[in-house]
Amino acid sequence: MLKPGEPIRAELLEELYYGRGLSVHDVSEELSVSHHKVVYWMDQYGMQRRHWSDASYLKHNPGGEKFRIDLSHRELFLVGVALYLGEGDKTNPSLILTNSDPRILKLWIRFLDKVCNVSSQRLKARIDYYEDLDYQMLLAFWSGELGMSSENFDRPTLKKGRAARGNHLGRRSLYGTVHVAFHDSRLKSLMVSWMNDLLEGKL
Repeated sequence: MLKPGEPIRAELLEELYYGRGLSVHDVSEELSVSHHKVVYWMDQYGMQRRHWSDASYLKHNPGGEKFRIDLSHRELFLVGVALYLGEGDKTNPSLILTNSDPRILKLWIRFLDKVCNVSSQRLKARIDYYEDLDYQMLLAFWSGELGMSSENFDRPTLKKGRAARGNHLGRRSLYGTVHVAFHDSRLKSLMVSWMNDLLEGKL
């Protein structure tokens, strides 16, 4: 605890703010001083403050970054961005790609692994299926195809209505549809930026 009128040492601020990743509010509580005093001394030392979104990210990810981008796999990077542009969820804050073709989903998982350093065991999946299909069979199929533990599959969505066999178009998958998700708003923001760059010919 600081004495009244005592300055906050630069080394202490650096340790709390940069070293431990505390927010300005957290630093003020740690030192039992006002928020304004912390801001004042950070400005005096020329210490750059984080954007609120970065501060929030650090607070919810105390162990560090959830992902690390590797753009050396350029072809896979471009394929992954184009794939999400066509098949990905644009509204959800998480990265979610939905498809019934295992090959497309495996390509998406390979993009996350090689480009974003997010292994399949850190992903979540959900199966949508019709009532004439056996869920345990579907779970075993998709778990094996995607290389994901069955524990990483969330509660499925059971659809009522048309049977999987005998529909007039003959295009229904016998294995349902799967959503593969990585819950991280920061990576989603990067993907949105990449998609815009791809559309504008900047990639």
